[in-house]
Parts: sequence; C-alpha cells; structure tokens
Amino acid sequence: MGDTLTESSWCEISRSKLEQNLDAVIGLMPADTLLCAVVKGDAYGHGIENVVPLLINRNISHIGISSNAEARAVRAAGFQGRVLRLRSATPYEVRSAIGDRVEELVGSQLSLEQLIKTLGAAALPNLHLSLNAGGMSRDGLELSTGFGRTELQKMVALAPDKIIGLCTHFPSNAAEDLAASIARFHQDCDWVFTNTSLTRANVLTHAGSTLTLRAQQDPKTDMMRCGAILYGIKGPRPAFQSALALKARVISIGHYPEGSSVGYDRSCRLQENKVLASIALGYANGYSRLFSGRGAVLIGGQKVPVLGKVSMNTIVADITSVPAVAIGDEVVAFGHQGDQSIGSSEIEEITSSIMADVFTDWGQRNARVARQS
Repeated sequence: MGDTLTESSWCEISRSKLEQNLDAVIGLMPADTLLCAVVKGDAYGHGIENVVPLLINRNISHIGISSNAEARAVRAAGFQGRVLRLRSATPYEVRSAIGDRVEELVGSQLSLEQLIKTLGAAALPNLHLSLNAGGMSRDGLELSTGFGRTELQKMVALAPDKIIGLCTHFPSNAAEDLAASIARFHQDCDWVFTNTSLTRANVLTHAGSTLTLRAQQDPKTDMMRCGAILYGIKGPRPAFQSALALKARVISIGHYPEGSSVGYDRSCRLQENKVLASIALGYANGYSRLFSGRGAVLIGGQKVPVLGKVSMNTIVADITSVPAVAIGDEVVAFGHQGDQSIGSSEIEEITSSIMADVFTDWGQRNARVARQS
C-alpha cells in the first residue's frame, strides 16, 4: 500500500466500485450456482488484500488462485473458505501449499503420479480433474479418445477419495460454440460418473467464466469461476465500473520554443512555443512505449497529448492550454478527472491488448492506494 502524497505514480483502487461489481455479479449468477471469485495476478492488479475482505463480507465460499504467494495472501487476509488453484502445479508447488489448504487441479495421469511420488497418496490435497471437453487443449483429459478415458479411470483408481471436482474451461463464448461446449462437458461428466467410482453427489462440477456469465448462458454446473467482471474489466455500464485508476504527478514544468525536440531520437518537434510538463510515469510503471505520441493524460480536468517517446520513468505532456498547472499536481493516465476520462477502449486500441493484461501489469508495477469511494 502507498500514500499518494509520497508516491510519484500509483494505482488507485476503489473499494466501493469493487463492492458494486461484486454485488452485480452475484445478481447475475444462475440460481443455485456458487461463485468462485478469481484473484489471479494479485486480483488482476487490484491487490488481494483489497479484494478478499469484500468477498468475506459477501460470504463467498470459493476463491481461485494461481500461485502459492496468492494462496498465502488469501489466507493472510482472513479467508477460511475453499481455495482452488486454477492450473496444474508442480509437485513442489503443491507440497508448499499444503498448509494453505489449496485444492489442486490435475489434468493428466503423469501429473497425478508425480504428486503421489512426491507427497505420498495419503498426503494428497483435495483434487479437481480437468476435462478438455473438446476445448482449450492445454491442461485436461480428452475423453473423446480411448487413451483419455483409460487415463481418467486410472487416475480415479489412484486417488478415489481425493477427487472432489470436475472442471473445464470453455474456449469460446460465441452462442453456438458455448452451447456445444456446455453440452460436451456434461456428456463427459456423465461418462465419468457412469464409468468410475465417482458419484455426482460427492463431486463439485465447475465451468464458465466472466464471458460465460456475460453471454447469459447457464452452464448448469455447481459453480462458475469469474474474475475480470469483478474488477469492472467486463460487464455493462453503469452496473459495472473499472475499480482501478492509474495516476502520477507532475514533476517538472518548462517553456520550450518552436523547433525544440521532445524525448529520445527527436521523435517529436514542436511546431510552436509550448509549455510542457514532465510526469513521473514510464514503461517501468507499465505505461507502454506504445503510448509514445499516441497517448493522452488528464491534467487540471483537461485531456492533453503525450509528446515524444515514453521513457523508463517519465513522459512529457503538452499543458500549454491548461492554466495554473503546478509541480505535484495529479495526473490521470487511466480513469476520470472532472468530467473527462480515459477509458478502456482507448487503452486497448493503443496497446492492442486487453484490460486484464494492462491492469495486472500496472497493479504490480506501482504502489496501490485503496479508497472507499
């Protein structure tokens, strides 16, 4: 956590917007379906310490993580519910996470055998079998093949009392494709319950993500795993709002004559006399060089262009039209200031990326300051 008075750049996290998004997600969940709140990437850059208390207050029973550090942070924030790793892990990762009561995902017989070799069968954590279901082909058993079916049966025989979940991840949320993926997952689950000792009553089925929820197709599983929508990355406005803003401060102001070059490689030359502000933000803070000559920031309630190339720790903005700018003034690179804003579509167009990527990067490169508003 940081202090905006002493930080030159920071991510401002809105607790009220996180709460609003969480309540809206809960309202969209299909009936009798649990929510697994995904906090991978340190809560998509928002900080696990800022998000987990809100989940506890809303009685969320399941949290999805990726790394052991995230599992420890979730437990340190006071969460006593179920923590599920949403990828396969090495045996040593799994062993290190035993004390944090992490439920593990396994997608192959080889992975399970290595876990047993390292931990011993009796020490295995609770496990969720990942089914490919004609989907991502990255970490799951493909039951359309005899090899995949035989492998799954052997896995159940190796750890019949430890397997408590069946899951998949849908590769597309286009209506027809998603409907077919849902049907395929249920077909695979039915095969498992028919051809192994696992019983439906004792197994948690889970599939579907933020995009599935937005598509408004019920996967008819016990649980859905949602991440991006909790942070306002996805979801219709105004019900969902971005809960992160990227901010910095003016650190220098100068007057420069026509013809002056700005930044490295003289990539920009002034066509007239200008007043320029240096801002403590650069690619080391996740403000990509793709913003060079294309980005904009908000200063004094006005949107002004970024000139020249983005440096490691500094950008330059044209403040000629902005009255009374002072050193230390707040600058908004993403978010709102007055009645002006820089939004997701603008950032995604320039970076050719998605806000989940951008937020995760910004949030882990800058101090985070949580506000209630």
